[in-house]
Amino acid sequence: MLRELCILNKERLTAILLYTGTLIAFLGSLNPWFMWSIGKLYHLPAALCIGAAYIVSATQPKPIFTRTDFLLPTLTLTAILIYERISTGSNVNGFVMLVFRIVFFFALFRLSLPHLDRLATFLCKAMAVLLIPSLAAHFLYLIGFPLPYREVRFDEYYTYLNYFFFLVRENDIFSLFPRFNGYFLEPSHIGAACAFLLFTQRGQWRRWYNVVLLVTVVFSFSVASYVYLVAIMVFNAWTAGRKIVRKMIAAIAVLAVCTVVTFTYNDGNNLVHDLIMLRLEIDDQGQMAGDNRVTGGFQADYENFLGSSDIIFGRKFEIVEFGNAGYRVFFYENGLVGILLLFAFYFTSMMRTPNKRALIAVLTVAALFFWASAFMLWESVFLPLFAAAYLTASAPPETVSERTEQTPTLDEPNS
Repeated sequence: MLRELCILNKERLTAILLYTGTLIAFLGSLNPWFMWSIGKLYHLPAALCIGAAYIVSATQPKPIFTRTDFLLPTLTLTAILIYERISTGSNVNGFVMLVFRIVFFFALFRLSLPHLDRLATFLCKAMAVLLIPSLAAHFLYLIGFPLPYREVRFDEYYTYLNYFFFLVRENDIFSLFPRFNGYFLEPSHIGAACAFLLFTQRGQWRRWYNVVLLVTVVFSFSVASYVYLVAIMVFNAWTAGRKIVRKMIAAIAVLAVCTVVTFTYNDGNNLVHDLIMLRLEIDDQGQMAGDNRVTGGFQADYENFLGSSDIIFGRKFEIVEFGNAGYRVFFYENGLVGILLLFAFYFTSMMRTPNKRALIAVLTVAALFFWASAFMLWESVFLPLFAAAYLTASAPPETVSERTEQTPTLDEPNS
């Protein structure tokens, strides 16, 4: 009896440590206001928790860190992290923190697929629990309900009114309908994170926590997040082996109707037109209005970079003006070598999936995100994409519901 109780307690402790460490890493990469004080140091508690989970699990009769194909992705991760630190001229502290990041990813690569499945569902539930009061408070704000707040600043470029359950950018204060970004820096950050989490939930989008994630994506009014979501919907059906031509035609028809309604309703004076459609318009130079990921000054510097020898290893990126992101910044800073290392890391970490459709789907969505944002090593980006590469292929459609029903809580780690 005592032995069984000890085993159960170890299983529960392993689950608590694993889930806590992963949630810290996931949230930390999104920079919520309540974690600003520790900055990038979130890697330390995340790695300590998941490292402790690894050690405790090893003492159990049935450990959960059992995968054997961890070496290659760990090596490629180490290579790109070191290369990135060298490219950015990092100090000693930056290299020390790499150890903790590698510990976290190493344990992730060793986590068995059933537990990776449960971990992904836990993240969906945890994010939903955080976002429900955030969405509710945001809606109260929109209808004019007075809420307490204080002015806060992140770095030198972000200034907000902090309503504690959500942030409002200073330049959106007088906007009729500020985009929703919850506790986080930008709507596109939380929109992409929620879309990628939904990637791991094939066949489960009607569950309450996934509905919350979907609502978050919608109210982020992030064009990029909408693109990820549509791509994920199509790829989830394709990965499951379903016929998608009719669904794609139906989706295109719905989008066409919505577009017509958006431009005609109230003569175009509506939220969807102003926040989404105007950003999709093409100017006389063939430039999309929403494709404003770099400033004019950086674009000129980038074009000079393309014709230089720095294209191989990259060039030091100095932030002199705000508003630069996406593949151009990554390429400028890391060069061809950095892009090759990044692709090698993503491919080697996901290539063992038994369904190659899942691999193609995830790499395509990752490429879309790379084009727009390029924060490919954020835990909130890589972790759900990594899980989706395996979990969308790990069970046929008729058994997907069973896996979620078996998802453990912190009180029932192996239920």
